[in-house]
Amino acid sequence: MGHALLDVTDVLDDPDFLDTTLVLVRRVVAQQQDGTARGVGGPIPFAGVVIPDGGQELIQTPEGNQVQGDITIYTRTALTAGDANYDADVVIWNGAVYRVIATKPWLYASGYTQVVAALTDLNPTPPGTTAPDAGYLT
Repeated sequence: MGHALLDVTDVLDDPDFLDTTLVLVRRVVAQQQDGTARGVGGPIPFAGVVIPDGGQELIQTPEGNQVQGDITIYTRTALTAGDANYDADVVIWNGAVYRVIATKPWLYASGYTQVVAALTDLNPTPPGTTAPDAGYLT
């Protein structure tokens, strides 16, 4: 795979586009004494360019109303959609919580990764506390 001819690194690094208020919650998967796995980790500030993907959509189910929405993030921070050792990264942006669902190197800006994250909760809870069911309005 070759490199792209267009390099937009200068645009992505521009303070007019770069959002420095992003918060990453990376959780190491740790086995508890009862044998269950639990994510353990805390908040890490990072920067990136965030683009909403189509806004938010209301889904009505018998369990309640759920809001779905995705964002795309272009960042130099290595994010993960999860593996054997880490749960999928969680990103807090504009007061909403998103879970990383896909990552890939982005050919148009050296050192940047393109990340797709899905809305999980409209009411973020601080790390270390119990969150309501993902995406449901409470």
